[in-house]
Amino acid sequence: MIKSEPYPYDTPFVAECRQMQSRYREELGLPLRPYTVQNRRSKDFGKVYNLGNYIFSGEESGANFLADYIFVHAKDRLNNREPYETFDEDRMFNNLLSSQPMAFNLFCPLRKLLEKNRIAATKAIQAALPYYSIAMVTAVELEFIPSNYQDLTGDKSAMDAIIKYRNFEGKECFIAIETKYSENLGSNAASFMKLSGEKYEEKRQKYFETIKKLNLFLPDIEDKIRNRPSKLTQLYRNFILSEAYGNHEGMASNSIVLAPAKHPSTKREIESLQKELLPQAKDKIRGVTLEAFVDALIETCDGEYKQIFERFKKRYLNFKEN
Repeated sequence: MIKSEPYPYDTPFVAECRQMQSRYREELGLPLRPYTVQNRRSKDFGKVYNLGNYIFSGEESGANFLADYIFVHAKDRLNNREPYETFDEDRMFNNLLSSQPMAFNLFCPLRKLLEKNRIAATKAIQAALPYYSIAMVTAVELEFIPSNYQDLTGDKSAMDAIIKYRNFEGKECFIAIETKYSENLGSNAASFMKLSGEKYEEKRQKYFETIKKLNLFLPDIEDKIRNRPSKLTQLYRNFILSEAYGNHEGMASNSIVLAPAKHPSTKREIESLQKELLPQAKDKIRGVTLEAFVDALIETCDGEYKQIFERFKKRYLNFKEN
């Protein structure tokens, strides 16, 4: 059997995450699949590495998922995706390190629990997210893009998960969730930044009109984005889209980033967005550690749900203590 090797460009944090997933693959008794560098701009383009987090034929075995029903839901979402939805099939089924299947492993059990016992699911999510006035959870969905995204911002940046609920005043609300494991939040700017001429101006104006309508940002945000287009990173785009969706639907909205406590950039990236928000809006985006979220689920749930969250913790969060 081929032995795994370190990737020379990993940070210590990414290397530790990759090692955990390599150990998980070994526990399953699966051979690793050699990884070929796909980035044409990389000096290693075409080079093959034996990275321990890649597997063969996960789309057939479901080995990247902690339960059969999670695998079934992932295939269903892939096979029935809308034209505007993008799924990387190999990343979903064959990359053990990816945060996309990790989100399915975390939220599909909550989705199943909600279908079986709404009160139990609500209690679990209340415990995991005590910052919000959650009276009753009504839906848990994955890879969510509003179908009217073109009318909102024109940017189809997906929410990894969305939890819809009613608060104690009876108002419909939701929490947009971005999950991260080893990767950073991303610096890729909004798609309209790649346009030029009239199309660029039209899309840019729509974005700024949306930002003004939200009335959540400091007055100089438009000038900052105009002078620094790269400022519209993934975190900004996700936040703006979720807020625009909430406004359109008449729902109160909040956003969180779920990442390991050791994740090196989450806190900094969230603070960079909070600094651009009006004081009363800063709490609309927050970071939550995966450890705290999962521990609350383990403490609150029982039976098969407790077991699966314990397995999640062992697979993804067994970090070495510094």
